[in-house]
Amino acid sequence: MVGSMNPPVPLLLLPALAALAGLAIGAGTRRVVARHSGAEGERHGPPPVAGAVEAVTAAVLAALALRALWPEAPAGTAAWPGGRAAEITPLGRAGELLAFGWLAVVAVALSFVDAAVHRLPDRLTLAAYLGTVVPLAVSALADGRFGDLLGAGLGGLALAGFYLVLFLVNPAGMGLGDVKFAASLGAALGWLGWDTLVAGAFLGLLAGGLYGAALMVLRRAGRKSEIPFGPFMAVGALAAVLTAL
Repeated sequence: MVGSMNPPVPLLLLPALAALAGLAIGAGTRRVVARHSGAEGERHGPPPVAGAVEAVTAAVLAALALRALWPEAPAGTAAWPGGRAAEITPLGRAGELLAFGWLAVVAVALSFVDAAVHRLPDRLTLAAYLGTVVPLAVSALADGRFGDLLGAGLGGLALAGFYLVLFLVNPAGMGLGDVKFAASLGAALGWLGWDTLVAGAFLGLLAGGLYGAALMVLRRAGRKSEIPFGPFMAVGALAAVLTAL
């Protein structure tokens, strides 16, 4: 992705540093995943491959750091993660980057736990939400971006409400953990704008639907089979954030 302003060469080291930090953070994340993945008999899938949690965490943080190096879109109409770069103070920038980085790390943990036990623990979904909205609130206060903060609040409510409807329509295919996780993702996406929110929701549903369809084609699942939807929600949200213009 190319922005209207290329970053100085030293800043290009930030994705590498973010990846190294991700490897270290991923080691702690792996312990969180193991703690919430239950006993062997409770698992619906195999445990993560050695180093997988660390590698995914490093890749996600590096991708976010790389995206942050180009804050302005080619048309010069939007910045990542919201507002124009010239209007963002260091405190405001730190707040939003902390929010997105924290959500990314917790989303990785939730995705691996969901894949293992088809459950999104309340402790982790609550941590994801608080660790996202509090730094965004600090950023909004620092830069007067109350419209963005309102968008984050409404986005969280909208996406959680949408998944709640899906849960009520088909409780076997969607869990309350997905609804709670959606609140965090919706807040982050809503901070970026409604287009990004819709894109993130659509991409998550598309990825999950394609995965389910592939399993049915391969006769590894039926229409009533449960699939972990958290990873696809996270992937859809990440894709929308990285491509937000």
